Amino acid sequence: MDSDILINQFLRLFPEFHDYYIEHLDLNQEFLGHVFFGDEVATYVERLLRENDDTELIEKFFDFFEWMATQSSLYIVQVLSTTILYDQGGHTDILQKAQNYMKPRTKRLSQEIEDLHSGKYFFID
Repeated sequence: MDSDILINQFLRLFPEFHDYYIEHLDLNQEFLGHVFFGDEVATYVERLLRENDDTELIEKFFDFFEWMATQSSLYIVQVLSTTILYDQGGHTDILQKAQNYMKPRTKRLSQEIEDLHSGKYFFID
Protein backbone atom coordinates (compact mmCIF):
# COMPACT_ATOMS: atom_id res chain seq x y z
CA MET A 1 0.00 0.00 0.00
CA ASP A 2 1.34 3.43 -0.96
CA SER A 3 0.62 5.00 2.41
CA ASP A 4 2.72 2.26 4.09
CA ILE A 5 5.61 2.93 1.71
CA LEU A 6 5.38 6.65 2.43
CA ILE A 7 5.32 6.45 6.22
CA ASN A 8 7.93 3.68 6.40
CA GLN A 9 10.35 5.67 4.25
CA PHE A 10 9.67 8.81 6.27
CA LEU A 11 10.17 7.13 9.66
CA ARG A 12 13.32 5.41 8.44
CA LEU A 13 14.80 8.84 7.66
CA PHE A 14 13.16 10.73 10.53
CA PRO A 15 12.79 8.32 13.47
CA GLU A 16 12.26 11.28 15.78
CA PHE A 17 8.68 11.46 14.42
CA HIS A 18 7.83 7.93 15.59
CA ASP A 19 6.00 9.10 18.73
CA TYR A 20 3.95 11.58 16.67
CA TYR A 21 3.08 8.73 14.31
CA ILE A 22 1.88 6.56 17.22
CA GLU A 23 -0.21 9.44 18.58
CA HIS A 24 -1.65 9.96 15.10
CA LEU A 25 -2.63 6.27 14.89
CA ASP A 26 -4.18 6.35 18.35
CA LEU A 27 -6.22 9.41 17.48
CA ASN A 28 -7.31 8.39 13.97
CA GLN A 29 -7.29 4.58 14.22
CA GLU A 30 -5.38 4.52 10.92
CA PHE A 31 -2.64 6.38 9.09
CA LEU A 32 -3.99 9.42 7.25
CA GLY A 33 -1.08 10.70 5.17
CA HIS A 34 -2.49 14.13 4.38
CA VAL A 35 -3.37 14.74 8.01
CA PHE A 36 -0.07 13.48 9.42
CA PHE A 37 2.09 15.30 6.90
CA GLY A 38 -0.01 18.45 7.21
CA ASP A 39 -0.18 18.54 10.99
CA GLU A 40 3.26 17.25 11.85
CA VAL A 41 5.68 17.51 8.93
CA ALA A 42 4.57 20.66 7.11
CA THR A 43 4.31 22.53 10.41
CA TYR A 44 7.74 21.34 11.52
CA VAL A 45 9.40 22.22 8.22
CA GLU A 46 7.74 25.64 8.22
CA ARG A 47 9.22 26.29 11.67
CA LEU A 48 12.64 25.15 10.45
CA LEU A 49 12.41 27.49 7.46
CA ARG A 50 11.38 30.42 9.65
CA GLU A 51 14.30 29.84 12.02
CA ASN A 52 16.63 28.87 9.16
CA ASP A 53 19.37 27.72 11.53
CA ASP A 54 19.51 23.98 10.78
CA THR A 55 20.19 23.91 7.05
CA GLU A 56 21.37 20.30 7.18
CA LEU A 57 18.00 19.14 8.52
CA ILE A 58 16.12 21.35 6.07
CA GLU A 59 18.09 19.81 3.21
CA LYS A 60 17.28 16.34 4.53
CA PHE A 61 13.56 17.13 4.43
CA PHE A 62 13.79 18.52 0.91
CA ASP A 63 15.72 15.45 -0.23
CA PHE A 64 12.80 13.41 1.12
CA PHE A 65 10.33 15.70 -0.67
CA GLU A 66 12.22 15.13 -3.90
CA TRP A 67 11.95 11.39 -3.32
CA MET A 68 8.19 11.87 -2.91
CA ALA A 69 8.03 13.91 -6.12
CA THR A 70 9.74 11.17 -8.12
CA GLN A 71 7.44 8.34 -7.03
CA SER A 72 5.05 6.68 -9.46
CA SER A 73 2.41 6.65 -6.73
CA LEU A 74 -0.19 9.35 -7.27
CA TYR A 75 -0.99 9.18 -3.56
CA ILE A 76 2.58 10.01 -2.49
CA VAL A 77 2.86 12.85 -5.01
CA GLN A 78 -0.50 14.23 -3.88
CA VAL A 79 0.54 14.24 -0.23
CA LEU A 80 3.55 16.28 -1.26
CA SER A 81 1.78 18.67 -3.60
CA THR A 82 -1.58 19.23 -1.93
CA THR A 83 -0.43 19.06 1.67
CA ILE A 84 3.19 20.17 2.00
CA LEU A 85 3.77 22.40 -1.04
CA TYR A 86 0.29 23.92 -0.87
CA ASP A 87 0.96 24.90 2.73
CA GLN A 88 4.32 26.46 1.88
CA GLY A 89 2.75 28.43 -0.95
CA GLY A 90 0.36 30.07 1.47
CA HIS A 91 3.25 31.97 3.04
CA THR A 92 5.30 33.98 0.57
CA ASP A 93 8.27 34.30 2.91
CA ILE A 94 8.30 30.55 3.63
CA LEU A 95 7.90 29.70 -0.06
CA GLN A 96 10.88 31.87 -0.98
CA LYS A 97 13.05 30.15 1.61
CA ALA A 98 11.77 26.72 0.61
CA GLN A 99 12.58 27.31 -3.06
CA ASN A 100 16.25 27.59 -2.10
CA TYR A 101 16.16 23.96 -0.96
CA MET A 102 13.86 22.46 -3.57
CA LYS A 103 15.20 19.96 -6.06
CA PRO A 104 13.95 19.97 -9.70
CA ARG A 105 10.84 17.77 -9.40
CA THR A 106 9.73 19.37 -6.15
CA LYS A 107 10.25 22.83 -7.61
CA ARG A 108 8.15 21.92 -10.65
CA LEU A 109 5.30 20.63 -8.48
CA SER A 110 5.50 23.73 -6.33
CA GLN A 111 5.25 25.94 -9.41
CA GLU A 112 2.24 23.97 -10.64
CA ILE A 113 0.51 24.53 -7.29
CA GLU A 114 1.32 28.25 -7.41
CA ASP A 115 0.05 28.50 -10.99
CA LEU A 116 -3.18 26.80 -9.98
CA HIS A 117 -3.72 29.17 -7.07
CA SER A 118 -2.90 32.24 -9.12
CA GLY A 119 -5.78 31.38 -11.45
CA LYS A 120 -3.45 30.88 -14.39
CA TYR A 121 -5.43 27.88 -15.62
CA PHE A 122 -8.80 29.62 -15.34
CA PHE A 123 -8.30 32.70 -17.43
CA ILE A 124 -9.53 32.50 -20.99
CA ASP A 125 -8.07 34.90 -23.51
